[in-house]
Amino acid sequence: MAGADKRVIKLKKALLEIYALAVCFGAIICFVIAAGVGLYALVGVANPEFTLDSWQYDRHLGNDIFWSNGAPPALPFEGKGEKRVRPAEPELTRQREESYRMVIRTEQRNRMQTLVQVVIVLFIDIVLFMIHWRIAKKARLEENRA
Repeated sequence: MAGADKRVIKLKKALLEIYALAVCFGAIICFVIAAGVGLYALVGVANPEFTLDSWQYDRHLGNDIFWSNGAPPALPFEGKGEKRVRPAEPELTRQREESYRMVIRTEQRNRMQTLVQVVIVLFIDIVLFMIHWRIAKKARLEENRA
């Protein structure tokens, strides 16, 4: 009976090692994905114009495009049936440039938030990996001793 007990213990240690290594593998996959997302977010923080979505970028290329895409946004108290009057070119240029500055600021803030989220995920990922790597090592050492 003692031999059967040893085999059961050895099997339990092998299963524990497999479980721990599977968690480590999953952690590595999460780490790689999070690192890619984090690097893109870092680019967006450093150069938000580059990561800005195409629609926002294109809409701010010129006054005509800016105006035809509904800028400035209609205010809630304005009449629904009233036609908006296009302002003079210098005023429309000012509105477009101000809108672009706000869009860039928003993009940079969003990328910074993503970067913080990625750092949190990476921290949790590293902790999980380290704990389960130690479990796997301990299971392997105990399995070899048994």
